Amino acid sequence: MGVYEDNVSKKISDERFEMLSANYENEQAELKQIIEKLSAKISGTEEQSDNVERFIKKVHKYLDLQELTPSILNDLVKRVYVHTPQKIDGKRTQDIEIVYDMVGILPLSLLNGNDKTA
Repeated sequence: MGVYEDNVSKKISDERFEMLSANYENEQAELKQIIEKLSAKISGTEEQSDNVERFIKKVHKYLDLQELTPSILNDLVKRVYVHTPQKIDGKRTQDIEIVYDMVGILPLSLLNGNDKTA
C-alpha cells in the first residue's frame, strides 16, 4: 500500500504523511537535477564524438600529403600558441600548442608516442 493510502486509512498521521511527501518531493527534485546534468554531459560527449569523426574525415583527405600548404593548415588547425622561450640546462626550449579544428589540443602521445600535448 502507498503512503497516501496509509494516510487515508489512518495507518500514519497527517504530520508523518506531510514529512514523507516532502521527502519524496525533495528526492524527485534532486533526481531531476541529476538527470539534467547527466543529459547535458551526454550531449556534450555526443557532440565531442561527432567532432572527432568530422576531424578524422578531414584528415583522411590528406593521407597522401606531399606538401603542407596554407589552405591545408587553415582546414585542420584553428589556433597555434607559441610560448615564451626558456633556457633549461643551458638549452633553449620553447613550447608550442596546436589547437586543431573541432577537436582542440590533442595529446602528443596520440601523434608520436610521448606524454605531452600538441
